[in-house]
Amino acid sequence: MVPVGDPRASRQHALIRRQPDGYWFFDLGSSNGSYINERRVTTAQLLRNGDVVRIGDYELRFAGSVLVADAAMDTLSHQTLIGVRSRDAVILVSDIEGFTALSEQLAPDELAPVIGSWYSAVGRVLDGHGATVDKFIGDCVLAYWMDTSIPVRREALRAALALQRVAEEVERAHEATLGRVGLAFRTGAAIHLGPVAYGAISAGEFTLLGDAVNLAFRLEALTRDFDRRVLVSGDFLSGWETGAGHCEPCGRRQVKGRSEPVEVFAAVSVPD
Repeated sequence: MVPVGDPRASRQHALIRRQPDGYWFFDLGSSNGSYINERRVTTAQLLRNGDVVRIGDYELRFAGSVLVADAAMDTLSHQTLIGVRSRDAVILVSDIEGFTALSEQLAPDELAPVIGSWYSAVGRVLDGHGATVDKFIGDCVLAYWMDTSIPVRREALRAALALQRVAEEVERAHEATLGRVGLAFRTGAAIHLGPVAYGAISAGEFTLLGDAVNLAFRLEALTRDFDRRVLVSGDFLSGWETGAGHCEPCGRRQVKGRSEPVEVFAAVSVPD
């Protein structure tokens, strides 16, 4: 047992279990969550030497088979605070185009396998590019990176373009079902970079909040207007000249809820 001296830690916050292949970290449904190398733990994760585990403001480094803290650990508080942090993040939103028509023309037992295969493939792609999936909301996914460096932005752009290939794969896999009602399976995606509030907004529920999140959703909706599959904001490309070379300017667009127009770009190629 490792007591963590931070009031954001739950009484039974997490578990590290030794398995034949190493030490696995499990978050036990804590209110404020656990982070490994600044990525929120959403499934069991194999610990590697040097991994940094963060619970609240308390950080511990995994050194082979032990957790090492920089300071002596205090007794665990019996009270859990619902903590919310604020920082810049890269935000990705992807949405199924024409979901209403799909829902109307396909029976539930036909629609479920189509959407289920999309959910599964999207989760794999985003995880493979280092994203954390905040949530699936019906026909939409919200994901984020808590690192805004150029390498991470490159991965985000790659992920968004890969999601378009996922849509093509889903359409091929369900060609008979979709073809019978004359529908295609297409998705749009948008990426923005900006400040967010994140954490446990209520007990056991994580989410992102803020104008930057709203803007990412507004930007994704513009994919229909521009007839482009992936749109990114000027803020996402700011300071990344190479990334801008993989995008085409679409001009400035006024979006609901913002007084200033947003500079919009369409991603056209995958960065190396």
